Amino acid sequence: MARATLILAALSLACLVGCSRAVAPPELSGLWSASQPACAAGVGVRFKSDAIEAVYDHDRQTLFDHVTYRVEHGGAAFRVRITYDLPRLAGGVHTAGAHGVIVLARRGGGIVPESHNLIDPRTGAVRVQLDNDPAQTLLTLEPCGGHPWRNPLRGRSGA
Repeated sequence: MARATLILAALSLACLVGCSRAVAPPELSGLWSASQPACAAGVGVRFKSDAIEAVYDHDRQTLFDHVTYRVEHGGAAFRVRITYDLPRLAGGVHTAGAHGVIVLARRGGGIVPESHNLIDPRTGAVRVQLDNDPAQTLLTLEPCGGHPWRNPLRGRSGA
C-alpha cells in the first residue's frame, strides 16, 4: 500500500510540473519597445505566460501563441529559448506538427534574437531564415520604464 501511495504521489507531482503553465521570466516583464519614443506612446511587445503580444493604440495582437520559456543563462549573460506554436489557418490541418523556436539574448540594456528556427519533429526538418527575418526586427527590443538592466544600482550611488 505504501508503495502504491508513493507511485501515485510521484505521478501527481509529475503531472503538476508538466501541466503547469509556463511563466515568462521576470527579466522580460513589462512593456518592451524598439525605442524610447515607442515606449512613451505605449507601443511595444509584452511577454505573457501563454503568448507574446504586440501592444499598440490600446489594442493587443498575438504574435506568438502557446509559448514556453526556458532560461538558459541569467544575469549579464541572460539568454532565453522561446518555443511557440505555428498559427492555425482556416481550412488547414488541425495540428501544425511543427513549432517555432526563438532564442533571445541580452545585449547591453535590451534583447536581440540570436536565432529563429522552424522545426518539424515528425520529419526532423529545420528551416532557418537568416536574411530579412521579421522576428529579427520585431524582437530587437529595450525595456520601457525602470528595469534592472537599465538601472542596475536602483538609486544607489556608484561610489
